[in-house]
Amino acid sequence: MRDPLSAKAPAVTCEQVAAWASAYLDDHVGDEEKVRVVLHLAACAGCDAYVKQIAAVGRMVAGLVRLDPPAPPCEQLRLAFTAKQTGRTG
Repeated sequence: MRDPLSAKAPAVTCEQVAAWASAYLDDHVGDEEKVRVVLHLAACAGCDAYVKQIAAVGRMVAGLVRLDPPAPPCEQLRLAFTAKQTGRTG
């Protein structure tokens, strides 16, 4: 079995880091890919900044209040029709 920290692991490109960023942050990549990404991030300031931005957006989204979606259009129409029939306006 190959040591995942081995320098023999093929280098990962900036394009691959961009494609794998979300999976990497969600821990959905294998150990070898994770090591390759970490090594690339240590050497590439641009990719490191990109992955940090993606992580920050993820934290912001996770902190948003979850709202109930609006009623489907047919339900909105039914409610409007019912309100009109009963003399209520909304």
